[in-house]
Amino acid sequence: MTIKSTLSLAAALAGAMVLAAPGFGQSQPLGPVQQAAPAATPIPTPAHPLTAPDVEAWLDGLMPTGLSTAEVPGAVVVVVKDGQVLFEKGYGYSDYKAGTPVDAKTTLFRPGSVSKLFTWTAVMQQVELGKINLDADVNTYLDFHIPAYKGVPVTMRQLMTHRAGFSETARDLLTYDKAPPPLDTVLKRYVPPRIFLPDGGPGYSNYGASLAGYIVQRVSGEPFDAYVQRHIFAPLNMANATFDQPLPASMRPNMSKGYETWDKPGPGFEVISLPPAGSLATTGDDMSHFMIAHLQNGKYGDIQILKPETAQLMHTSVTKAFPDLNGNLLGFYQQNINGHRVIAHGGDTNFFHSDLTLWLDDNVGVFISVNAKGKEGMGEFLRDRLFSGFADRYFPAPPVTAHVDDATAKAHAAMIAGAYGTTRGSHSTFLAAIALISPTMVKNNGDGTITAAPLGIPEVFFESSPFIWQQLHGHDRIEGTVKDGKVTRWSSDTAAPIFVYVRPTGFAGTGLETPLMLASLALLLLTAVLWPSVAFARWRYQKSFAFSGNRAVTYRLVRVAAILSIAALGLWFEVLQIADATNGMNIDMALHLAQLCSFVGFAGGFLAALWNLVLAFRAGGGSWFSRLYAVLLTGAFAMMLWIGLHYHLIGVGKQF
Repeated sequence: MTIKSTLSLAAALAGAMVLAAPGFGQSQPLGPVQQAAPAATPIPTPAHPLTAPDVEAWLDGLMPTGLSTAEVPGAVVVVVKDGQVLFEKGYGYSDYKAGTPVDAKTTLFRPGSVSKLFTWTAVMQQVELGKINLDADVNTYLDFHIPAYKGVPVTMRQLMTHRAGFSETARDLLTYDKAPPPLDTVLKRYVPPRIFLPDGGPGYSNYGASLAGYIVQRVSGEPFDAYVQRHIFAPLNMANATFDQPLPASMRPNMSKGYETWDKPGPGFEVISLPPAGSLATTGDDMSHFMIAHLQNGKYGDIQILKPETAQLMHTSVTKAFPDLNGNLLGFYQQNINGHRVIAHGGDTNFFHSDLTLWLDDNVGVFISVNAKGKEGMGEFLRDRLFSGFADRYFPAPPVTAHVDDATAKAHAAMIAGAYGTTRGSHSTFLAAIALISPTMVKNNGDGTITAAPLGIPEVFFESSPFIWQQLHGHDRIEGTVKDGKVTRWSSDTAAPIFVYVRPTGFAGTGLETPLMLASLALLLLTAVLWPSVAFARWRYQKSFAFSGNRAVTYRLVRVAAILSIAALGLWFEVLQIADATNGMNIDMALHLAQLCSFVGFAGGFLAALWNLVLAFRAGGGSWFSRLYAVLLTGAFAMMLWIGLHYHLIGVGKQF
C-alpha cells in the first residue's frame, strides 16, 4: 500500500502501534458481543443526496477540524460522478509558514503508491498491443534475470497482484532533492530474493511494481516517465502531472511542502528511487481526469486510453487470498464497502498520504491527499475516516448483527490468538528481526471477541460466522484459515490485498524463541555488569582471583563477549534509528560495525563459552555454581548465535 512503510523501523523495534485520535478510527472499548448484535435489527441512516452542496457542507465540517486535530497543514479532496467533477477543494495550506492555501487545480501533491495505478494502466496498454503477455515469464522482456522460486517463474499477473513473492526492500527507497539513479541500475543492483509461491501471497512489493514499469519501458522503447507522459497524461489532459524527479522548474512553485506536523517541514522534495512505484506529482484536479477515465472504462472525453474490455479486465479479474475477503484486481485492489463494489489504491511517502477509490457501479470516485503524517500519525488515518464516512453518508447499509454462539466464539478466539508475521517483509536481511522484536499480536479478550490491528490500529472484532470476525462499530472483517486446530493465517478486508498474517513455524512457532532470547540477554547483561563489580570487590577486599591459566583466559573472554553482545544490540538499535531517519542513507559504517560486533560477540562468545564449559568440568575447574554458570552461559551464547544467524545480524551484506 505504501512507498515508505517498510522504514518505520524504530517504531517497529519498540512494538509501538499508532493510535488514531477520536473520530479517526479509534478503537472502541472492549465490550461483549451483544453490543454489536442487539435484538432488533437497526435501521440504516437514509442516504444523503450525493450532490455538490451536500458534499461541500459535509467536507467543510470534517476537513478543517480533522486537519487541526491531526496538526496537518493541508489536504485536497476531489469527488467525481457520472463523468464530471462533482466537487474539488483544497483545505489548509501547501506552505504553512507562508500561508499559501491549497488549490485543487494548481497545488501539487505526492500521492505515493497511487502512482502504481498509472504503471498498471501502462502495462495494460501494452497488453492490448500484444507486447506483454500477463502469464509469460517476465524474463522474456528483461535484460537481466529474475530467478524462479521452486520452479515457478515470475509473471506480469503476479506482479500486478503482488504475488511474485519478493522479499521487501527498504534501502535508499526515498531520498531528497537529487535525481534518482536510472531505473535499470536500481533494479539490477539488488534483486530481492523470492520468499513465497503465488498461492502464499499477496506480499506487497515496490520492487515488483517497478519491474513492471521497466518492462513497459523495454517493450515500448520509451523511457518510463516519458511513456506515461505521452500515453496517459497527455491524452487525459493532465497538464500538471509528472513522474519526473526532481520536478520540472515550471512546476516547482506549485509543489506543496511535505510535513511531519504543521510546524515540522520535511527536508525537501521526496525522490523515489523506484519511480514506477511512487514518483507521481499531480494536482487533485488532474486526478479527477484519471478517475473519470477508469470509471468510464478507459474513456475520457473523446479519448480512449484503454479499450473497454481491457479496463473491465483490470476492474474484475479478482485474485483472493481468502474467499470471503477483498482481493487483488489487476493493479487495483478491492475495497468493497456497504455492499457496493469499490476498487482502490492508497499511497504514502514520508510526508504525503493519499487514497483513490472508485465506486464502479455508482460511477463515483474520490481522491484525497494530505501533506503531513500529522500528530501521532493521525494524518495518515484522516483519509480512512473520509472513506468510511463517505460510504456511510452516501451509500449506507445496515450494520452486521449476525454472530456465532458464545461457546463457539470463545473457542475460535482462542484458536486465532497469538503472534504472527506477514508475507510483506524482509526474510533475507537484518530487517527480518523486526518480526522477532515486534510480532503482530491477536488477543483473545475472553468474552468471545478478539483484538487485532490489521493495519496498525488495534480494533475489537466479534465472530459473525465461523472464522470470520466483524469489526465492532466498523466495516473491517477478519478471516482465518484453520489447520490442526489453530488459525495458521489470517487477514482482513483492508489488509488482504496487501499481505497475509502467518503464524510462525519452526523454532519461532514453538513460542520458546522470544522467552529464551530474553533470558539469554538478561544473563549476558548480568555477566557484563557483574564482571567489573566482582573485580572491584576482589581488589577492595584483597581476594585472589579464583582461576588461573586457560580457565582464567576463558573466564575473561566470555565476559568480553558478553559486553560485545550487548553492544551489538545497541548498535542494531542505532542502525534501525538511522535507517528510519535517513531512509537507509549514511548507514554503512554503523551497519558493518553492528555486524562485526554480532559476529565477535555471538559466534566468538559461543566458542569461548564452550571452551570455558569444558575447562569448568575438568578437575579443579571450579565449584558447582561456577559449572552451572558455565552451562547457562554456553546456552545463552548458543541462543544469541542462533538469533544472529537466523535473523541475519551476522554477515557482511549491506542490502536491505
